[in-house]
Amino acid sequence: MQITIITLFPNMISGFFNESIVKRAIDKKLVKINLINLRDFAINNYGQVDDRPYGGGAGMIIRVEPVYNAIQSLNLKKKDKKSKIVLTSAKGKVFNQEKAKEYSKLENLVLIAGHYEGVDERVLKYVDEEISIGDVILTGGEIVASAITDSVVRLLPRVLKKEEAVKDESFSKRKGQKLLEYPQYTRPEEFKGHKVPEILLSGNHNKINEWKMKKAYEETEKKRKDLLATQ
Repeated sequence: MQITIITLFPNMISGFFNESIVKRAIDKKLVKINLINLRDFAINNYGQVDDRPYGGGAGMIIRVEPVYNAIQSLNLKKKDKKSKIVLTSAKGKVFNQEKAKEYSKLENLVLIAGHYEGVDERVLKYVDEEISIGDVILTGGEIVASAITDSVVRLLPRVLKKEEAVKDESFSKRKGQKLLEYPQYTRPEEFKGHKVPEILLSGNHNKINEWKMKKAYEETEKKRKDLLATQ
């Protein structure tokens, strides 16, 4: 899989991919991450990629030409079901685990990190969808693009040492329900009077699995009841 991030600030992102699971995936050649500096497609020798908004308003807007030319440089096939171009935007659909799974099945994922007060609306003619990290305004889309990349890469085959680990994570479906992950414990068995639940020490895997399902439901009902309401 190749993930391309078009950004004004590649240095904000590059260090993030030199650590942990993403770096391992790159080293194993399971994913290739390509950072494109939008200023390489500036409209003049001053590196200009933005301009003042028509009709007035605060801040600057990223022009359509640099974004279009950056996309064109990738030579993606038109209407290719294995490729997707995504703009990070506060106006976009909120990113979630289902979307991460969808992206992980692609061959090419292009993420355009929005910046300043946004992008020229005509950019939307050249992207497949807008994605938001949630109802919060950030300085730019670099953090969003990094988060999307991380969530997608860890779902690729052979990236995680134990691929079954992703099956029981929060937002994974268990028996048709989207639930949060059950509580986890490790050594010591007791800390300041707080003990690990006896069932987890029993060795009875059927009972342990029943406990995990019950606790996953309780966690979801307590912390994210909205997930149950949508099922």
